[in-house]
Amino acid sequence: MTEVSDRPNSIGSGPSSGTVAAVGIVIAALTFNFVLSFVNASVSHVSSGTVITAELLLIGAATLMIFSRSDSFVIVGIVLTAWLIFEMMVRYQYDPKAIRDAFIPIIFFYLGRNYGTSASADRLVTIAILIVLAGSLFEWALLDAYLKYFDVMGYYIARGSLDASSATGEPGLFVSGLRFEGRTLLPILGEHRVSSIFLEPVSVGNFGAIAFAWTLLRDRGKPVVLIAKTLGIAVILVLGDARFGVYLCGVVLLTYIVAPLVRPTMVFSLPFLVVVGLLWYAAARTGVAWDNTTTGRFLLSGQLLSTLDLGQALGLKVSTIDFDDSGYSYMLSRLGLVGAASLWALYVFGCPAETLASWRFKLFVCVYLILLLSISTSSATIKTGALLWFLAGSVAAGQRSAPQGVRA
Repeated sequence: MTEVSDRPNSIGSGPSSGTVAAVGIVIAALTFNFVLSFVNASVSHVSSGTVITAELLLIGAATLMIFSRSDSFVIVGIVLTAWLIFEMMVRYQYDPKAIRDAFIPIIFFYLGRNYGTSASADRLVTIAILIVLAGSLFEWALLDAYLKYFDVMGYYIARGSLDASSATGEPGLFVSGLRFEGRTLLPILGEHRVSSIFLEPVSVGNFGAIAFAWTLLRDRGKPVVLIAKTLGIAVILVLGDARFGVYLCGVVLLTYIVAPLVRPTMVFSLPFLVVVGLLWYAAARTGVAWDNTTTGRFLLSGQLLSTLDLGQALGLKVSTIDFDDSGYSYMLSRLGLVGAASLWALYVFGCPAETLASWRFKLFVCVYLILLLSISTSSATIKTGALLWFLAGSVAAGQRSAPQGVRA
């Protein structure tokens, strides 16, 4: 399968126009909701159609950049589209969100694969950290001004993500912007959880883990840069009370240490074992109510998984349950077991990672998804998904799925 790369060929050459455009698309994916929230609060009313159009323009621009440059992208896209259409026809349900969620990882991976370089990805992560940190400090220090110019609640109501009955007439934070039971990280900071440019705190934690994984991978030999970026990420995570994001950063360290011992077949089996574990955990705690702790979220995820019958798990029957707190349930009900397993196998066994660095980051992506799907569907959002998959494509190296000695 032909891959035509736009990466600079000579050492020291500047980024190509394609690389600059690709990085610009990823930054736009990070920030466009923030920009639209400003427009809605300070300029003119924003509708759900405006948000959808903005996202489609970003996805469309990325697709146009890679469509004629990668035969494998075209083949994967055709096969995936055919499978999704088949499933939706069987269950009599048109689900554009499922199509969008399935294609975001593929499109931005190929964007990074064709246009990303290690240097451009470094710059991208640095810029992203600075933008998110600035937004976090602004929201934390000047909350009234932040809400005046970026009325988060008003924006989510305008785009149709929240019911209009949630409106109070006053600018407000997203529903998870306050930790009423008390924050975990530095309780002295109070109930407010910073959302920064993402407008909701969950993405703050996801971003922190992604940025830390890349920083640790690339800047280990530059102590000053490593410390500076890590401190910036730590501030972002603490202000957002992103406890799961902090846990993920710890997982990054462990993942990078054990990476030489892990085999692709082991990675492929992990999500299936996790699903079985979640179902077992829910069965063992029958009648126990879940709470907003990490173990409580695992319990809820297992409970939601247990509601799926065989047809729903295969993506062939409609489920009316809201699966926002269980990524595995959402993936199975929308893509089906065959579709989800095929996409997972495509990344685990198809993404090239012949160097130890590329294998480490690939393994991080896998562990990140496995853990995040246990408690939410937030991995599907373009706000952090575009960055994650662009970096995954940028660091992909060689032809084989793992370094020599790791493949098995």
